[in-house]
Amino acid sequence: MLKIPPPLLVFILIISNYYSSKKIDLILLPNQNLISFIILLIGVVILIYPIFKFIKSKTTIDPIKFKKVNKLITSGIYKYSRNPMYLGLLMIVTSTSIFYLNIFTITTPILFVCWISRFQIKREEIFLTDKFGKEYILYKTKTRRWI
Repeated sequence: MLKIPPPLLVFILIISNYYSSKKIDLILLPNQNLISFIILLIGVVILIYPIFKFIKSKTTIDPIKFKKVNKLITSGIYKYSRNPMYLGLLMIVTSTSIFYLNIFTITTPILFVCWISRFQIKREEIFLTDKFGKEYILYKTKTRRWI
């Protein structure tokens, strides 16, 4: 199974957004930079908060070694999203897509969601169901995957 750490995937998509802006005409919108910056800040906050929650709970934040998870976190931001770290990363990709807006960069948030859902989240959900059973299944029924 292909294992690309989600932060590396985000880095690749950001770099591809940047380089596409050099080759493909940009689409300019009013307040584009401001909107991009606000989305970036929100994404960083959404990304950082769960990291501290995991550290406080003494469980792993490593998306490649997710089988080391020893606690199911369902409070705080996890009441609203089962994957707030991925949501934060998605917002960071989206912010750069808006900043370098062109016909290619519009696709990068979609690519991120498809990749993370297929190669990361599905594997994590299978593991969490096996590890936490009914507790995780109940959590899944109450909380959306993204938002």
